[in-house]
Amino acid sequence: MKQLLIALSILMLSACASTKSDFKFDGSTPESTQAGVNKVLKALKPQDSMRFLGALISIQFSDVQSAEDIIGDPTMMGEMNYFIIGKKIDGLNYYEVLEVASSSASKVESSVAE
Repeated sequence: MKQLLIALSILMLSACASTKSDFKFDGSTPESTQAGVNKVLKALKPQDSMRFLGALISIQFSDVQSAEDIIGDPTMMGEMNYFIIGKKIDGLNYYEVLEVASSSASKVESSVAE
């Protein structure tokens, strides 16, 4: 029984690690983008989830030049726009998404209380 528990633990840890680098986002539709984001979020620790969500928000707003861009586009307010995000992360993995976000002019900072 102990061996089975150890084997399952190793399998779960390796699945989380491989999700970050092996999984590629399908940004062809908003639905496929959202499904990919949800899959990755389920595999992340809470701190990594916050960092990843911040990266997605940075990517979503990376082309915004002024407040008028946001006010004039209701799809930019209130929730994640998986159509915009999908176009920018299609074919990327978790690490590449973080890299794209870090090069964006839009920055999101998060702080998680421990």
